[in-house]
Amino acid sequence: MLKEEKSELEKRHGVCISDAAFDLADNSQLFPEKCVRGILDEACKLVQENFTSCGDEIDQFNDNARELGRTLVELTELHRDDNSSKTQFWVDRLKSERDSASFHINGFFIRWGFEKDFIFCEDAEKIRSLRDRVIASSDFDPNFTLIIDQFLVDIQRSIFNRFPGNLTARACHVAEVISRLTDVPFTQIIRSSINSHKKKAVKMTNKRVVNQKHVVKEIFKILASEKPVITNRPRGSFLLVGPTGVGKREIAKSVALHWYCDASRLVEIDMSEYADDYLSYCCNNFCLPFIGSKTKSSYKHQQNLWNRLTEVVAKRPYSVILLHNVDKDCFNTLTKVLLRISSDESVDFSKSIIFMTSSSNPLELDKTRDCTLKDTRVEGTEINCGDLLSCLDKVLAVECSHNRKAVARLLLMEIVREAYRERSVVHASNAALDVLFLMAHEQCIGEDGNAIKKALIEHIISPLSLIAKDLDNAFVCVDTCVGSSKLSFRVEPHDPKSVASRYFNFKDGKFDDFITDIKTTMEALAKIFHLRRQFSDLSESGQNLSLLNNLLLEACDGLLVHAISLHAYKEMLIETKNKVMQLRSQFSNLPEFDQRKLVSKACNEIAVRYNISPTREVDKEIAPSGHFPTAEEQEKFKFVSKSLQKSNKIGIGKAVKAIVDALVEMSNSSLELPNLPPRNYMFEGLNHEAKTKLIGCLGDSLGDSFFTYIKLDENYKGGKKEKESLIGKVKENPCMVVLIDGVEFAHDIFYKCLLDIFDKGILDDCEGLGVEFWRSIIILTSELGNKRRIASSFFKDRKNDVSIKAVNQNVEMKRFRTELLYRLDGIIFFDPLKPEEGDIHFLRVHGDNGTDMKKSRLLSSILFQLYEARKLDTL
Repeated sequence: MLKEEKSELEKRHGVCISDAAFDLADNSQLFPEKCVRGILDEACKLVQENFTSCGDEIDQFNDNARELGRTLVELTELHRDDNSSKTQFWVDRLKSERDSASFHINGFFIRWGFEKDFIFCEDAEKIRSLRDRVIASSDFDPNFTLIIDQFLVDIQRSIFNRFPGNLTARACHVAEVISRLTDVPFTQIIRSSINSHKKKAVKMTNKRVVNQKHVVKEIFKILASEKPVITNRPRGSFLLVGPTGVGKREIAKSVALHWYCDASRLVEIDMSEYADDYLSYCCNNFCLPFIGSKTKSSYKHQQNLWNRLTEVVAKRPYSVILLHNVDKDCFNTLTKVLLRISSDESVDFSKSIIFMTSSSNPLELDKTRDCTLKDTRVEGTEINCGDLLSCLDKVLAVECSHNRKAVARLLLMEIVREAYRERSVVHASNAALDVLFLMAHEQCIGEDGNAIKKALIEHIISPLSLIAKDLDNAFVCVDTCVGSSKLSFRVEPHDPKSVASRYFNFKDGKFDDFITDIKTTMEALAKIFHLRRQFSDLSESGQNLSLLNNLLLEACDGLLVHAISLHAYKEMLIETKNKVMQLRSQFSNLPEFDQRKLVSKACNEIAVRYNISPTREVDKEIAPSGHFPTAEEQEKFKFVSKSLQKSNKIGIGKAVKAIVDALVEMSNSSLELPNLPPRNYMFEGLNHEAKTKLIGCLGDSLGDSFFTYIKLDENYKGGKKEKESLIGKVKENPCMVVLIDGVEFAHDIFYKCLLDIFDKGILDDCEGLGVEFWRSIIILTSELGNKRRIASSFFKDRKNDVSIKAVNQNVEMKRFRTELLYRLDGIIFFDPLKPEEGDIHFLRVHGDNGTDMKKSRLLSSILFQLYEARKLDTL
């Protein structure tokens, strides 16, 4: 192909053809020379299509936004859960995925002009003049041809200067065109980039399996290596040995997807269909076959397997063939077929990849995770292991992962992705997974990956379909009811783009607005490219160019919209500055809250006028806070604390003193959030009389201004009234002590209110203003604590006291979710026999001080036992 034709294609499509792309198309042995121009033409169209539609980039951006949203909500939940070493593995993986997604999102914004500094502003007058001239002309002026041609050249030059990388046809585009025409994976057309492709394939495969890095590394090392062209052996042949459900099939599927770029290239064959019936019969009936016997069924199986394999590679040479269930019954058949593949030149297997999986043990594993075959007699038939090894590239042991929680979370993510698309996130807490494994064990399902997947579908996915009909844009947290094996589902709205926007500190909806702006811009540019092609076609054919009038008007209108939008954006900035200058004179006599409200109102007026929203999110408007304790009130609290110190041996007195001391610290307005003392507690072990005394003591010590009490019971319904009352009290006084009695009876509305207080520290009032709870102290009480266990764990002198009753022996009684405990700073346990006068024990849930139970696995086990619901005779 001549260089002149290359220049012609570049001018026609408005793209640049790289030397690598030209050489790949020109030197391709798959097509005759006359087809080179057609290949390059299709590659240029592909580049232009990708640029004007932004299809791949926008799809990748949306995938990254969903990935970022998913990882952020899961990391948030795991941060509140226990942090065992096995959970840390999944946390590290989520952090890696979060950083990768945010990196690509940030790169997308940079590439596509995040600050709206698009071109055409300086060309606005030229475009408007051309548009007016077209409208004024009743007929198309032939002398106008040169002006249009120059206009298109100038505009396309401006576009290319702005997006040179997006408008260059590279070797990968040519390879993609060739791949579509020949079914050859485009990664196999450009062998020069094989190492970078291998690196990416290894990374993506390791994301689909857990703790199989050695196996994955060995497989792709062999696939990326150079092999003699003359050999008929498969591109790679592997025997994967390991128990069922460890990820052998997933590895093969990932190779098809990430090495040959198409999961449909995976062909699965069950080898049990080709088992040697005669040898199997002898094995099952404990008899030896005749020496040298060759049954007709054995030969038939060999021929059937050979026909099946040749049919696969004849249809698609680049296939990944997975032979399941390779065991002793089909060992002989498989060995002879593999030997035939290596020697028979009538069928080409050199482009295929063959995986064999086995869960039986005709092999001997060494400590290096590679497998060494041992010479043996398989049911009376001699097997030459040297012949079999000569047909294989590697025999690898796929070991069972000991991190079952990571496996369960990976399987759950894949199941949800297939069932509810990627817009939904389902997270299972550690407590929920422990219950799930227990159910699988009790039902004798097993402990491998297949058993975990079956348990996930039965106990999580199936109930979800009954609980929520539509799980699109939803976040589901699966947890247990505290002290029981009952799973509980919390469903909340989830917009991954909103979560990702907050991570970047953008205004909610910024992602969608940005994508919409890009699509609108690209639609205008697409008209320019279309006009360029039409102009070239009509000029070459000598037809009347009057057909271009409408196209030219549409293109000019599209470009002028962006020029005008940019001009309006600049005007908005100028007006905003002037507006703020005018408002500044009014600030001197206004409090800070009113100042912020005035500025917010002015910004909203400007945004409505120009229909342009600010790019950065304004902090949530916070309601004006009430008064902090005065110096006199603080002195009163200190006096109360000293008075309570005299009753330090009394349980109620010690607990109230701890609350009063915390309130004194909260009263320091200069204290920053990270330095605030523990402020969220659970009180366990109290009876009715002790609760009454506790409420009276807190009321007397703090007064109505700093203490409020909310009672919940089995007759309680609703939640809005209690929420409004709580918000009103804290808005009045941010340093408020709130006692919520009977948290297990909390309605969903009030329960969500508690989660927001513990997680965000802010609740919205009826006016939409945020009310801060950072300086409030929340005390929860419940009747779910197992008093027998509390006594035996923390009060040794009460261990054998039979007078302590187990009040929570009813498994069906209403319970709160386990997640609530991990949001608390600590739990105060009272002496079950004498809660008013006995000792107390403080168990710190978060932090490094106050308990010797810092290891989360021990902590979660202790919490389960302290709230476990069991019958009285089994306690």
